[in-house]
Amino acid sequence: MSNTTKIQVTISNRTVLRVIFIVLATILGVRFLINIAQPLTLIFISFFLAIALNPAVTFITHKLKFKKRAPAVAISYLTVVAILVGLFLIIVPPLFSQTRDFVDTLPDTIASVKDQNSTLGSFINNYELAETVDNISNELARKVKNLPEPVIASAGKIGSGIVSTIAVLFMTFMMLIEGPGWKKDLLRLTTPSKRKYYESMLSRMYEVVTGYVNGQLIISVIAAGFALVALLVASTLFGVSINAVGLAGVIALTGLVPMIGTVIGATIVVTVTMLSSLPLAIVMAIFFIVYQQTENVTIQPYIQSKKSELTPLLVFIAAILGIGLGGLLGGFIAIPLAACLKIVVIDYYQRKVKPESE
Repeated sequence: MSNTTKIQVTISNRTVLRVIFIVLATILGVRFLINIAQPLTLIFISFFLAIALNPAVTFITHKLKFKKRAPAVAISYLTVVAILVGLFLIIVPPLFSQTRDFVDTLPDTIASVKDQNSTLGSFINNYELAETVDNISNELARKVKNLPEPVIASAGKIGSGIVSTIAVLFMTFMMLIEGPGWKKDLLRLTTPSKRKYYESMLSRMYEVVTGYVNGQLIISVIAAGFALVALLVASTLFGVSINAVGLAGVIALTGLVPMIGTVIGATIVVTVTMLSSLPLAIVMAIFFIVYQQTENVTIQPYIQSKKSELTPLLVFIAAILGIGLGGLLGGFIAIPLAACLKIVVIDYYQRKVKPESE
């Protein structure tokens, strides 16, 4: 005969309530993080921008022998804002003007396509594509007619973006002024024996972030320079008038986002040039494909390989996640943030995990 043992598990009311409380707290915590995701993103962006601008502030403070950081912060900050505003004024108005001209000339363009005396018109008639062209032209006309609707619908998003940008600029300015004081106050909370260790960790992270920012800035300037030369040469050969400086400025801004920034900028530039000349757009598309491949195997690895201490795959993943969470600015800060996390993880492993395994 076999003896059977019955096991009875008793769960107290306190345990049940504790589990319910933990589940509810987890749900509320996740909802809370989702609700504050955008403000947290803006804070992180401001933090990394402040770190990126800090070397310039420190340089100006020592060079001009200011007793306080505020004047140096104002000089460097206003310089950056002036550059951004200047790029905006160079890029945006011509793009709007070129788009408006394209919309105005669209009926004439469609009519010229249907002209039987032209080469393209003969091709359409010979292959009986007139009905297809009519459908396409009617669809384009409908979309152009309804163009104000998405513009009005996007007004709220544009306004939200402006408010977010102002918030980032304000927080960055205050962080540049108060940052050194925060660092001292935080280090005072640690014991004297660990203070040197934390100072070393902060210095390593600071070097990673500033090195990355400087490297990415150099990469974006190089990309914009090559794009400017290509735009000037190609537009001259095809006899097309375009805003080459403004389009190169687009490459400079989007080029700050690693790995995929140039692709985003190239898409914008090719689309804009297509409004003026299809052959010009094709030439620029070929140029950007060749340049992107060259940059990925030469310029990018050479400049950034020792700055972020991350593999190309981790750089790409970090950039994608950053763009998904915070747009282009999120993509900009994602790589230095990943590099800082790598420093923390490796340090933890060396101090805690490795000694225990030995």
